[in-house]
Amino acid sequence: MGNHFLLETIRFSGLQFIILKNMNFKKYFIKYSSCIFIYILFCIALIIFKISYVSSRRDKTPVDNFESLVIVNEDNDLNNFEEKLTNSTVDPLIVDEAIQRVYSVCEKYNRSTALERMHYFYSPKHSSLFCWIRKVASTSFTKLFADLRDIKVIGNYYKQIEVLVPESIEEFLNLIDDTDVFKFIAVRHPFDRLVSAYRSRIADNSRHTSQAWIFVPRIFYITRPQLFHFNKTTGTPLEQIFYNDRRLKLIPTFKEFITWLLEQPDEQDDPHWSKYQSHCSICQMPFDYIIKLDNYTTSDVNYLFTKLGLNKNQWTLPRLGQSHDGMTTYARTCNYLSTLSIDMFYKLFERYKIDFEMFDYDYSTYKSCINK
Repeated sequence: MGNHFLLETIRFSGLQFIILKNMNFKKYFIKYSSCIFIYILFCIALIIFKISYVSSRRDKTPVDNFESLVIVNEDNDLNNFEEKLTNSTVDPLIVDEAIQRVYSVCEKYNRSTALERMHYFYSPKHSSLFCWIRKVASTSFTKLFADLRDIKVIGNYYKQIEVLVPESIEEFLNLIDDTDVFKFIAVRHPFDRLVSAYRSRIADNSRHTSQAWIFVPRIFYITRPQLFHFNKTTGTPLEQIFYNDRRLKLIPTFKEFITWLLEQPDEQDDPHWSKYQSHCSICQMPFDYIIKLDNYTTSDVNYLFTKLGLNKNQWTLPRLGQSHDGMTTYARTCNYLSTLSIDMFYKLFERYKIDFEMFDYDYSTYKSCINK
């Protein structure tokens, strides 16, 4: 065979080795033995490192690994994760107590709203039904349910709703009565959500939004009627309010937004600030779990993933759609509310009173923000 070599490939622990064979094997083995020995040692070191790394990741506590478990609101509002140093599971009595509170409030106010199939995501494989609510991590949950159903999301997540909801009204009604289907909802403090909605859908003029295009002229019609007494010099109201690309020239203040909102009938609310109990028809849906995203722990997330049949080390809720100027913190919400009169503050609470009661939120934590 002269100096021609026969190449033989073998595999060891996922690594490929090339062995040279010829009639003068001993000659070439001596020549290349030191290189081969160093190469083998390097491969063994890589294998040991990989095993050690995987083991350390598996053994991490929720505190170490909370970045991969944290549920993030679409404008990154819920990033203030205060981890409780405990690995305890969710107490089923607390879960039941939260559910019973909801239905006690339903009975108290005799609430009844029509169920909307389009407000619920469904995963047949995981037997789960979830009511999405704008400004409560809805983008993250949209992505999660798309992944659960092996649906590749193209473009804006909010446009994927139709492919994630139950296929028909009949299927939806059957799911409501099916006790084997895990039904859950996510909520946050109503005032935080409202401020977040105003900031991202009204005040953010770095882009145009449908809410600004539709509602801002209506807001100004109440708060700045002089804009509608136009002439050739001032231009039309739309020319005064919007740029050519539909971004806002004039941004209504939070107080103007609330002034307008308090005059609107509930049934005309946009999903970004509609009431929880009406959007999700809460009194008609037998929920199994409520996760409050402003004070949850890793135990809450682990419980949710367990009910969905997911491995918490392999699944996450991604960070999506962050706000252009930071999250809505308590201090920021307080600052916006401080522009309201005490009378407006109480009226705003009354508007969302049932949501406050259903999910045990305290409005008084923000009362001190109001200027006397």
